[in-house]
Amino acid sequence: MAIDQEILEVSSMFRLLMKKASQDWNRGACKMNLTFPQVQILYSLNNRGSLKVSELADALNLTSAAITGLTDKLCSLNYVERERATDDRRVVYVKITKEGIHAIDSVKEIYREMMEKMFNQLSKEDIQHLMRIFAQMLVNIDN
Repeated sequence: MAIDQEILEVSSMFRLLMKKASQDWNRGACKMNLTFPQVQILYSLNNRGSLKVSELADALNLTSAAITGLTDKLCSLNYVERERATDDRRVVYVKITKEGIHAIDSVKEIYREMMEKMFNQLSKEDIQHLMRIFAQMLVNIDN
């Protein structure tokens, strides 16, 4: 098999892997009634504490308007709360609630189970090879 054909085959397999992983993620996240960007918001707030809408937008590479829309749903689920800054009413902070912390803990468990299912038949050596290969591919893309 020519190298070009092998690269096409690897590329096709990688796309299929990502599609199936995304479908698996969506099945698990559906149990929580959360989208991936909403999970990212909860994860960021859980790790970094209360953040301005603009800080969340910068961290997730989204617009402030997108963050506002995403947090509307999270507020309705009581996963986050919004607070206006006392010194500047235009500034809005978003903070995670106890329910949001519980939700992100559940999502982490779903993710752990998904990763375990995906990697449990691979040896430690295989995983190290994947890490080395992906790291090199990321360097190649950046150059």
